[in-house]
Formats: sequence, structure tokens, C-alpha cells
Amino acid sequence: MGSNFNEKLYFLIFHKWKYVWAIFRSKFSTPSINNQVDSIVYVAREKDKEWIFGAKVRRLSQNSTLNARTYYHDKLRDLPEADGYYFIYQNYFCRCIRSTPSILNRKNIVMFTHPNWTTKYSKTHVVWCLNKADYVICLNSEIKTYLTQIGVRPEILKVLHIGTSSTFFHSHERGTGDVGFCSSFHPRKNPKLIHDIVKNMPHRNFHLIGQKWDNYEGFPAIKSLPNFKYHEEIPYENYPEMYSKLDVFVSPSLLEGGPVPVLEAMMSNCVPVASKTGYCTDVIDHKTNGFLFDVDATYEEVIPLIEKAFELKADVRSTVLPYTWENCAKTIDGLFLN
Repeated sequence: MGSNFNEKLYFLIFHKWKYVWAIFRSKFSTPSINNQVDSIVYVAREKDKEWIFGAKVRRLSQNSTLNARTYYHDKLRDLPEADGYYFIYQNYFCRCIRSTPSILNRKNIVMFTHPNWTTKYSKTHVVWCLNKADYVICLNSEIKTYLTQIGVRPEILKVLHIGTSSTFFHSHERGTGDVGFCSSFHPRKNPKLIHDIVKNMPHRNFHLIGQKWDNYEGFPAIKSLPNFKYHEEIPYENYPEMYSKLDVFVSPSLLEGGPVPVLEAMMSNCVPVASKTGYCTDVIDHKTNGFLFDVDATYEEVIPLIEKAFELKADVRSTVLPYTWENCAKTIDGLFLN
């Protein structure tokens, strides 16, 4: 009770007045004509360009049937004029309300990736802002239920598993490949499990595609293992080549909205071995097109699944062909036009 009260008080004192001022300023901006939507902008930060967020906004805008473009700005300011905006991360929408109040007279769609509460962007803060959006994209059904429970209006919540490219990521024959991981470092990525898996499977070679892993104090121990290779900050355009080296893709996260790399790997015909978080339980049919494990599983439980993944003969790619950027962009266009 006390913690929740303090959170609300902090938001009231330090942030809410900024939004009240933004709402007042928005009254002096011109609304869209008849609420029609033709031009839309996909918003991300400049430093997202070579990472997954950047790839998402590029792919979605390219596959939109509307007059769509991407816009990158690390301060999330000076948004170009448009009839609608798509924010690839919930905190970006909060920031842009303050920096560009005129967006409140446009149509706004916000993608909620996963709960990531901080003192500045608390649950109270973000929920208040999300309720100013026209739609909030939830990457899985659990996220939709969660956001409803914490106060987001249920009528604006839409489940969309996002997607990947069936042409950018191509199928490959399994049989001579390695094991892979793909993520930026964060404690929720379960780094200890990664270490334990690599250490206890010396007969398998492992690749980690990612960035910021040197921030993990235990990373030197992983990096020193002879069967491990770190591919740091490689361009997203090289991801298909990386996935073609893998037979098995492991996603050990404790919490996810996606994760997008699971779909990318599956579209590349890699067998996923993933924790039961995000949309993994929606796209992976255990023992049919991949394997699932509990988020608190130990390496003793996960390693046998990785070995079984090498034996799986299924055409994994065929099971995720519906999850394309084309289909996602079509759905998002429909929400803008609704």
C-alpha cells in the first residue's frame, strides 16, 4: 500500500503536471481532417537503428499500404507531421506526449513489449499514458490480461505476435549446425543459465549474437569457454547468415514480450528451445516444432531438450509462415484506418 502510494505521489509531483501542460498545448494544434489517416510514422531512437527495434520499424513501414516512414531521434523530439504514429516501445510514447503534444490530436498506436518499471517510468506513469493511446499492441495474450489488471482500458488492447520476414530469413538444412542465443544483455535474459548450458555441453559449439554483454560481471567466465563465440553488435542484415550456422536456438529468458529472435530463428528452420514466456507458448508446440521449459528450469532440465532438438526432423519454418511483417503491417494499417 505504502509503495503504491509513493509511486503515485512521485508521478503526481514530478511528471503528471508535464502531461497536463502537454494536453493544454495540444488544444492549439490542428487535428487531422475528419480523423482520416493516410500518413503514418514509425518512431524509434537513433541508437535503435542497428538493433531489433530498428528492424521492426523498418519492416513494418516498408510493408504498410499507407504513406508510411520511419523516424529516429534519440531525444524523441521534432516528430514529423503525420496523421498517425506507431511507437515501438511504451516509454517512447510517454516521452513524445511531452515533446510533441500535437500527437494527441492524431492516431497513436503503442507496442507494449514487456513490464519494465523504473522510478521514472513507473507502472502508474506508463498506464496513465497508455490510456491516452488509440490502441496498445500486446505481443501475447498474457500481456493483454496483465495490462487489463493494472488499469489499461481493455477496449484499446490488441494481441499481435508481431512478425518476421519470410524472404529475409531463409530456410536451411539442419544437421551440421551449432547452438545459438540472441539478445542484448539484461538480467532477465537469464545469463547464469546460458553459462551453465555452455559449460556443461562441451561437445557442442555455441554462438551469442548480441550487445552489452560485457556489462555482465559473469561474462568473462562464459567468454573464456572454448566452445563459445560472441558476435557483438553485428549488423542486422547479417542475421540470416548467423542463423544459417545454427541447428538449435535457445531462448532462456525469465520475461519477454516476444522474443522476436525466436520467430527469426524458426523462420530460418532452427529448432527453438525456449522458456515459457512471451509468445513462445503460442508459436511453439512442444515436441512438434520445438521445445519449451519452465522459466525456473535448471541446465540439467534444459540440456536434454537441446539434445532432443538436434534429433527433431520437423520443418520448423512452415509452422511460422503466418507470422510475417506483411501480415503484421496489414493488421496495424487496419487499426489506423478503423
